[in-house]
Amino acid sequence: MATTLEKLRTHGPAGPAFWRFGRDYRQPLLDAIGNARRDAYLARRRQAAREEQRRREEREAAQREARRPVCADCGRKFTDDRWEGIGYTRRLQRLVG
Repeated sequence: MATTLEKLRTHGPAGPAFWRFGRDYRQPLLDAIGNARRDAYLARRRQAAREEQRRREEREAAQREARRPVCADCGRKFTDDRWEGIGYTRRLQRLVG
């Protein structure tokens, strides 16, 4: 990591005065040296958000399946296409009737 007195005078130690080798831009000191704890925390937070999203999608899918109608003749649940067709018919009946 490197910097110059000119950059320190201009931006100060908290400003983008530090250049980390291998990068083509300047950063504030804490970003340039990195923070392993913060990086681990952010990774855990992203993982928790992904897990919560997955659980939410599973919950919504289960709720949708619970609402799925059953055929009065054979007792099997409707397919997505059939369910969509029924929903379309009911919406049309509400508009017409």
